[in-house]
Amino acid sequence: MKRYRLRPLATSRILAGERLVKLDDFEQTDQAETLAEGMVIALTDAKRQLNAKALVGRQNKGLAWVFTLDMNEYWDEEFITYTFEEALAKRKDLLAEYQTATTAFRIFNGEGDGIGGLTADYYDGFVQFNWYSEGIYEYREWFVEALLSAMPSIKGVYETKRFKVSKDEAAISHTKGELAPQPLIVKENDIQYAVYLGEDWMTGIFLDQREVRSFVQTQAQDLSVLNLFSYTGAFSVAAAVGGAKRTVSIDVANRSIDKTKEQFALNGIEGEPPHHEIRVMDVFDYINYAKRHELQFDMIVCDPPSFARTKKRTFSAEKDYAKLAQDLFDITAPNGLCILSTNHSGYKKEAFIKEMSKVGSSHSGHFQLIQSFGLPSDFPTSQDSESQYLKVLIFYRNN
Repeated sequence: MKRYRLRPLATSRILAGERLVKLDDFEQTDQAETLAEGMVIALTDAKRQLNAKALVGRQNKGLAWVFTLDMNEYWDEEFITYTFEEALAKRKDLLAEYQTATTAFRIFNGEGDGIGGLTADYYDGFVQFNWYSEGIYEYREWFVEALLSAMPSIKGVYETKRFKVSKDEAAISHTKGELAPQPLIVKENDIQYAVYLGEDWMTGIFLDQREVRSFVQTQAQDLSVLNLFSYTGAFSVAAAVGGAKRTVSIDVANRSIDKTKEQFALNGIEGEPPHHEIRVMDVFDYINYAKRHELQFDMIVCDPPSFARTKKRTFSAEKDYAKLAQDLFDITAPNGLCILSTNHSGYKKEAFIKEMSKVGSSHSGHFQLIQSFGLPSDFPTSQDSESQYLKVLIFYRNN
């Protein structure tokens, strides 16, 4: 196996727990550029402090993922089976037969579980694999077999290729076992949600926000709740189940109305005004509307994409979130909560906290950061910033 030397900074990062290797981490980038997808390579440095193995799999800025610092460990089916079983063991409480309150969660989280480039999500008996590079996809059969060996009760498997595929190749497909019902009804903290496997890049619920939805549910009693970038309305449903007196869900996508009504109906809630309002419109237009009409909400949940473009404007979390937060603080009622979320991996947690806190402290409402959330326990991470992407801040308005 040929060894490739990394630059000193890259070596330090990997020894500190990072696992993503980028092209410019190599001393000889021209050699690294020609590495084949799925190839296993040895990594070292000029001082021989580093001895690691990585799998080549290009995704975004990454070229390969380190999978071991033990040169006696080999990339084979046995290694993958062992790693997958270790990941399932970490989630034994979620997978326990007696645990029926939550039936949708992550069972393998890429580099956080030891192998970067893929994730696997469990949806009440069905599993969806997400493959992020051609390199890792070459070994898909080993992963699927490891899953079915460890969890023989799995009803069916879906797979999503999140790398570039040919026009004739399906990016989303059902590959094993039964077809899932459409919709498939899952539970999270005993709240029911409809998900659709094999239809779209997104299934209908963001599993990484489970703890935040639980927070919303426990705090929403008798509150008016505004849910921005609402998608299928999961935060609104959690608030309604928690006793919110009113919810307003805003998303620019036309699908959001039917999808959100479906989620409400599953839980015996009529998703209609005046108690539960669903609007298809630009979030920023609604914020301006609320400010013009002096509307305020006891709780605001804002979970924008890292980057968004509509006919009127573009939004970049790193550049524009401070202005968005200022506007949201304006329409948060006294003694209210404003929940700011970002999944932008390049927006560092420290910077996000600093910038949002600066906006909050300078606001006339004197907003105070009272709690924060990251990824839940079924989303373990490495030290890579790409791995620790979710940041959620809870601000309280003092007056």
